[in-house]
Amino acid sequence: MRTIDCEVLRAAEQISGDRKKALAWYRQSLPLFDHQTPEQSVEAGRKTALLRYLKSLEAGPLG
Repeated sequence: MRTIDCEVLRAAEQISGDRKKALAWYRQSLPLFDHQTPEQSVEAGRKTALLRYLKSLEAGPLG
């Protein structure tokens, strides 16, 4: 069974405003991350890159 990274999930929840949406996102394939899910990206050691990606989304297009 896989574990959920709370820091990544919390960051996704801040953006989506909803825990269920954040969980759904956590298990979706992301083209920017070689079509890995955020869950797989964390397991592959790319947590820092994933958190940077989430911060850029939160900042918006001009951030």
